[in-house]
Amino acid sequence: MNKQLTELPGIGPATLQNLNALGVTSLEDLCFHLPYAYQDRSSITNLADIAEGEERVVSGQIVSVQTMYKPKKMMVVKIKDESGFLNLRFFYFHPAQARSFIKDKTVSAFGKVTVSKYGYELIHPEYSFDANDLVERDFLVPTYRVTKGISQKKLRAFIKTAIDNYDFSESGNELTKFDKDFALDLKTALMTIHLPSIRESLEELLPGGLHPARIRLMKEEMVAFQCGMLAIKEKKHKQSAYKCSNDALWTTSIFNNLPFKLTNAQIRVLHEIHQDLEKDLPMMRLVQGDVGSGKTMIALLGCCRAIDSGSQAVVMAPTTILAEQHHLSITQLLHNNAEEIALLTGSTPSQERKKILKKLTEGEIKLLIGTHAVFQSDVVFKRLGLVVIDEQHRFGVNQRLSLVQKQNQINKAPHQLTLTATPIPRTLAMSIYAHMDVSVVDELPPGRSPIITTLLAKQNIDQLLKRVTSAVNADSKIYWVCPLIEESETLDLTNVEEREKELLNHLPQSMITKLHGKMKPAQKIAAMESFKSGKTKILISTTVIEVGVDVKDADIMIIENAERFGLAQLHQLRGRVGRGNKQSYCILLHKDNLKEESKHRLEVLKNFTDGFRVAEEDLKIRGPGEILGAQQTGIVPLKYTNLIRDSRFLESTKKIAESLIQQKPQVAENLIKRWLAGSIGYAEA
Repeated sequence: MNKQLTELPGIGPATLQNLNALGVTSLEDLCFHLPYAYQDRSSITNLADIAEGEERVVSGQIVSVQTMYKPKKMMVVKIKDESGFLNLRFFYFHPAQARSFIKDKTVSAFGKVTVSKYGYELIHPEYSFDANDLVERDFLVPTYRVTKGISQKKLRAFIKTAIDNYDFSESGNELTKFDKDFALDLKTALMTIHLPSIRESLEELLPGGLHPARIRLMKEEMVAFQCGMLAIKEKKHKQSAYKCSNDALWTTSIFNNLPFKLTNAQIRVLHEIHQDLEKDLPMMRLVQGDVGSGKTMIALLGCCRAIDSGSQAVVMAPTTILAEQHHLSITQLLHNNAEEIALLTGSTPSQERKKILKKLTEGEIKLLIGTHAVFQSDVVFKRLGLVVIDEQHRFGVNQRLSLVQKQNQINKAPHQLTLTATPIPRTLAMSIYAHMDVSVVDELPPGRSPIITTLLAKQNIDQLLKRVTSAVNADSKIYWVCPLIEESETLDLTNVEEREKELLNHLPQSMITKLHGKMKPAQKIAAMESFKSGKTKILISTTVIEVGVDVKDADIMIIENAERFGLAQLHQLRGRVGRGNKQSYCILLHKDNLKEESKHRLEVLKNFTDGFRVAEEDLKIRGPGEILGAQQTGIVPLKYTNLIRDSRFLESTKKIAESLIQQKPQVAENLIKRWLAGSIGYAEA
């Protein structure tokens, strides 16, 4: 029988809470909290031999200790050895800590070497007044994800104790007969990964390496992941949903008022959704399509079919601006049914909110459009037939799980339709969303010209300002996106307020409006409306306009500090223009001296307008976890596996998982619990 965490030495209530914040709730979780990097601390490096970017153990005599308060509070400890000098810089420290650094005392420190105008430095290093405390001559030192209150040193000790106390006889070794890579027993593999010998190859241990211990753990996690996907599919087949097979007043109203024809891709995907809705099994379908491909219209027609069949539907939007825009455009299309459509956001007045909640419970509201406010416990539907989640990576997994349980009928699960404009290559989608059916809207509406994307260094901004002035005079509408709202002490990024002041030197105030998340809802609506109507020509904004904002005649997108954004986000922002018949442009304004990787990323956006091609390049650069935001997408957060890098093992581990589910369901359940813990339910959201 395995011990509880609190039975381990040093784990009291506060430490337990901190461990829980890391997702560690059991002895097993500690054993499988795997390192993401290693440090070579086998020797002390002379200060004359250190170089920028290296991680090193150094030791020296304290020359001086200074506490400064400008430009911000910091403590700088200068040390020396026989070969040179080094600064230890701390931005967070307490008085007792400062007093412990005494002139002429010897201190050892470990950290990453940086360079400032004062010379070489270690910022917030690990340090000790015992020269041997930081040196580890026999083993590579692992680096883990940590949280406040849990240091690397403390976590290493907890993990070692956990492995010593964990009963590995309970884990068995049933996988050996399926694959020779499982011949290495689990405890040996974990010990090797958590504390490898200094003689082990660092390259083989790190991501992508082929060390037997690494392959053993990675393939087991992949089997657990595949078992989890199969388990969700099985669970889905045990639930029932309302059949939605009627097209009546709501659907007819849409087609009567639609100002354009659906593309062939929209018609195909809508047919796939209709086939799902006609079944009494809950639909779980992902619709992916490039920005501007018409996913929202497909979702709305799905909602109309659910409503025409006697159910309610809810559309979840990630921002208030987008929810308000959806509400406005939907009520214009369905003006005869406007009384049965409601908008619920965090800024909905309390009296109006009470009326909406009452009408929802009684079934009088057929279509609800909302933001995170819909997740609150008092929001209950009478007969929820369809949930549409727009840009699902913007919602937390627990929120989405709560949404599919929001109705009076306990035994009924709503159909679920998820939309994403973050394109995922098909092979990856089939693995990550194995529990979902995937539809692709791979066609843009006719008449759209590709957006011309250019890169521009900030040193040429005067040239850009002249172009903007000319464009405004020629009746262009321009988005100017900045990363920050106000001036930052720590980041040298142009902000909304500063950019507005600069533009006012060239254009009158009446031409310019701004939009950001700190504005009140009424101010946001007014800003959008003035830009949409053409009263103002330039909208200076934060990334609040990233998703779904639709101003058809906007034709220029300027993204400031473009190197600070991910490719998927840049592509989303670019998609705010090019929605009409005018030739549109996207200008990526970047700092003067770009690193090679940043330049490569921006060149990808310049060279490709197809979102799927952009996504494939992004996957090569960063891997799926960062692109898809694995903690928030509904994708199970994998600890050791990269589904792109390790894709060659997907087919074989899927076969093992299928065998386990059929022949040894208890083993499959144990693997899911070991590797995925409570997170497997997230994939259902």
